[in-house]
Amino acid sequence: MMQEETILPAIDDFNQDRQAGLRPGVVICIINKELKILLGLKQEYQIWEIPQGGIPMGEDLVSALKKEVTEEMGERFLKSLFIPEKPLVATDKIIFPEQSLGGQILKVGGREVPMVGKKYYVCLVVQRENIEPEKIEYSEFKWVSFDEGRKVVETIPQKGKKRVLKKILEVLRDGGLIK
Repeated sequence: MMQEETILPAIDDFNQDRQAGLRPGVVICIINKELKILLGLKQEYQIWEIPQGGIPMGEDLVSALKKEVTEEMGERFLKSLFIPEKPLVATDKIIFPEQSLGGQILKVGGREVPMVGKKYYVCLVVQRENIEPEKIEYSEFKWVSFDEGRKVVETIPQKGKKRVLKKILEVLRDGGLIK
């Protein structure tokens, strides 16, 4: 269930996620001056998504956010963004269906824990300058309104991802952050 957040999670919170078999990840909602959100096309899967990535052991949320933006869209694009001191707007999780568990392992304090799902830390950042992201991990980008985003969501085959993206768009719309 998506929850609104007001405080930043600590590194220990991410370790608790891992102990529960959940891979913690940051979802980066980048909003422009027109109140549209940035989506990237993952060429290998042919899926439009909000930029996101895992949170490595020992890394805090804001550091993981900055690292993902730099790795996926470039340093210049990162510099065009305003990142609030507390960017977290929501959390959510996906538990994988039993048959799709691929034996992935999470390492937690020297122990190995089977991965059963993902925990998403949804963050909001604002584009200050009109700089295009580099196509490093995404083959295309587009800025979408709430309605355009909902249409994109319907093309996502995975039920969990579809539900999470739909909820994120609703939280942003209800908060007046996207039109």
